[in-house]
Amino acid sequence: MIPFRLTMYNFMCYRDNVPSLHFDGIHLARLAGDNGNGKSSIIDAVTWALWGQARSKSDDDLIHSGQAAMEVEFDFAVSNQMYRVIRKRSRPKKQRSAGQSILELQIATNGSFRSISGNTIAQTQQKIIDILHMDYATFINSAYLRQGHADEFTTQPPARRKEVLGNILGLAIYDELEAQARDMARQQDAEKAQLASTITDISSELARKPDYEIGLEQAQHELGHIEEVIKEHETSRNELRGQKESLEKKKTQLDQLIIKMDDTSTNLKSWEEQSARHNARIKEYQELMTNRTAIEDGFARFTEAKKQFSELDSKFRQSVNLERQKSQLESKIREASQSLTTEHALVRSKISELELWAGKLDTFKNQWQQLQIRLRQLSEQDAILQEKKQTLSDMQAQVNHLESNQQQLEREIREIDEKLHLLSTQTEARCPLCETELAAEGLKLIESKYTAEKGEKTASLQQNQEELAAKRAELNYQQKEVSRTEGQLNREKTDGQGKAQVLNKDIAEAEEAAGNLVREQARLGDIEERLARREFATTEQQVLAEVEKELGTIAYDAEQHELVRDSLTGLEHFDQSRRKLDEADRLMNQEREAAFGAEESARRLLHSLEADNQVRQSLTTEVASLPRLLGELEQADKVYQEVVEQRTQAQEKVWQVRARVQRCTELEQKKTEMEKQITQANRQENIYKDLAKAFGKGGIQALLIEMVLPEIEAEANRLLGRMTDNRMHVKFETQRETKKGNTVETLDINISDELGTRNYEMFSGGEAFRIDFAIRIAMSKLLAKRAGAPLPTLIIDEGFGTQDNTGLEKLKEAINSIQDDFDKIIVITHIEELRDAFPTRIDVIKTAEGSTLSVS
Repeated sequence: MIPFRLTMYNFMCYRDNVPSLHFDGIHLARLAGDNGNGKSSIIDAVTWALWGQARSKSDDDLIHSGQAAMEVEFDFAVSNQMYRVIRKRSRPKKQRSAGQSILELQIATNGSFRSISGNTIAQTQQKIIDILHMDYATFINSAYLRQGHADEFTTQPPARRKEVLGNILGLAIYDELEAQARDMARQQDAEKAQLASTITDISSELARKPDYEIGLEQAQHELGHIEEVIKEHETSRNELRGQKESLEKKKTQLDQLIIKMDDTSTNLKSWEEQSARHNARIKEYQELMTNRTAIEDGFARFTEAKKQFSELDSKFRQSVNLERQKSQLESKIREASQSLTTEHALVRSKISELELWAGKLDTFKNQWQQLQIRLRQLSEQDAILQEKKQTLSDMQAQVNHLESNQQQLEREIREIDEKLHLLSTQTEARCPLCETELAAEGLKLIESKYTAEKGEKTASLQQNQEELAAKRAELNYQQKEVSRTEGQLNREKTDGQGKAQVLNKDIAEAEEAAGNLVREQARLGDIEERLARREFATTEQQVLAEVEKELGTIAYDAEQHELVRDSLTGLEHFDQSRRKLDEADRLMNQEREAAFGAEESARRLLHSLEADNQVRQSLTTEVASLPRLLGELEQADKVYQEVVEQRTQAQEKVWQVRARVQRCTELEQKKTEMEKQITQANRQENIYKDLAKAFGKGGIQALLIEMVLPEIEAEANRLLGRMTDNRMHVKFETQRETKKGNTVETLDINISDELGTRNYEMFSGGEAFRIDFAIRIAMSKLLAKRAGAPLPTLIIDEGFGTQDNTGLEKLKEAINSIQDDFDKIIVITHIEELRDAFPTRIDVIKTAEGSTLSVS
């Protein structure tokens, strides 16, 4: 993975005003800045964009304080193919709810980027891992040397170094496989025990099979005897059922006959009633025909009154509609007049407000000009303040340089003391290059060299401490003065800018009021003219005149209307009498014929009713024996059901015994299959035990560590030789003999120098750091190679404060010596001696608006 561009928005200490960091053109760069400025946060932004992981425990902790959301956009290349990752995160809007995350993956094609994201964040994340050929854990153990982790391997006790190396190499998967194999072996053992228990139960059941077969034969014989008894009872029951069915048919006939006789009686009564009704109507019709002359005269008077009432009622409806229309028109005319009057009052009120605002325009402009003069004065003071802040930055850099020198000198003095102490305990030593022994004179010469060097560094330390105290005092005074001036200036600028915004708004509103005043005055004159001429609702006024004219032409008399209505009410009974008279003329003959027919039907029904009564008496005598027959049949059914129940019990007994015999046959087959399964489970258990042993610490893991150690050792010695002029060499020992002569597994790190061969723990801080650095770079290259991922980029975030000037030079030489192995190397440090050690410098600066960066 080769980085090309990084853009951060509200990420950790960075706000939304940070320029994008472009990596193109960078080969070997130093990422510089004071502690806490945000150097490591840049790498956190890269890892969070690619894998969603950084140093924080929660994504929400990465969002800049006080902000609601963050975003990181990262462009990188793999195998000459450009990709872009955009990851976003927003805080939860409500308490106890989760924030929202967005992840998008894009690929460069034809000069632009197109999305290749998955359907979910998890799918998109897996695509990124597949493209990079490494996950977050592989990255931080290979391409990224995190601060404080260079000695993660070397500082462990020898007995645990293999475990740590296994974790770095990703051998934990074999521990998981070992645990899985042991679990599978235990499962197979449990399965064998379960199968053995089941086979024991089956054998116990199979021992009862001969008894089941004898019981089956007896149950089948008993069932045959019961079947013969059932046949005898079925014959007797069938005879009784035949007699019962014959009597039930006659009873049905009797019931139907009774129903028929009831229907006949009902019909006879109905015909008699119809005959009476027809005779009554005939009598009523004869009375109406006698009063024909009076009815026809009254109906003529009713018809004339009805005609007069219809004409008056039509005039009444027309009058009501016109009055309603008149009322609606008058209402609309009043509303139009009131609306125009209200608009007149509103326009007069608005003109008064506009005159008041337009009169303030000159005052607002004078205030704005005076405020602009004061803001220009504040800008000039701000420029002077920035010059003072730059001076403070230079003074802080000097203090940092002096503090770094002091720490370095103190460490160098301690290292010299350690070497002098070691020399005082040595009686002989070997040169690490030619392997020749150093005599006492050689040891004395080395001791005098270290003593003189210690004196020089002690004097330098005292001078550095005096200069540092003076610089700190001056810096504190200037910082307080600048802080006070900056606070006062910011307050005045904020107040002035606020006043300027208010005045700009007031001037714009006053100018707008002056323009609106002329338009509103013209509008007021137009409204007054319309009110004077009554130019409103003209259409309604015209229609109203026409309605009033039409009302005058209708001669509607309400009193006459009421008199005609009373007359019509008094004559209404002649209308009903006339209709009944017409009905009598039309239906008299029909009623006479219907009365004759009803009387004839009644005579026929009476004769039929007498004949049916004789048949009913005969059937009643025959059906009387039916209850006795039903009792005999009920007793026969009861005996039959008892025998059937015995047959059912006998059948169930046959089925139960037969099922047990069949079950024994099935269990014999199942027992054979389970015996085969036990053999298979035993074979599988042995296989899983062998796999668990192979995946354990003493199996594949130990073999892999033995295979990689020579590669790590060779690469580490190549780098360590460059950093120490071939004075120091590293050697890994995986086994050693105990005092009893036994061989034990270990992982000792033996280092040889001009004082001989010693364990890693015996070296000073500066020397130990060079050893750590060499081994860590070697392990990074090996881990990336094993992961199948190219390692074109190396990021080193380690403190170099333990190194003296010579050590720092050697480290720079070591880093320069491996630069051809990587496309990009980025070193994160605040050591001033390394300021100009690399061709490209990325500076991280902390400001009041958040951290920012620049490339030079």
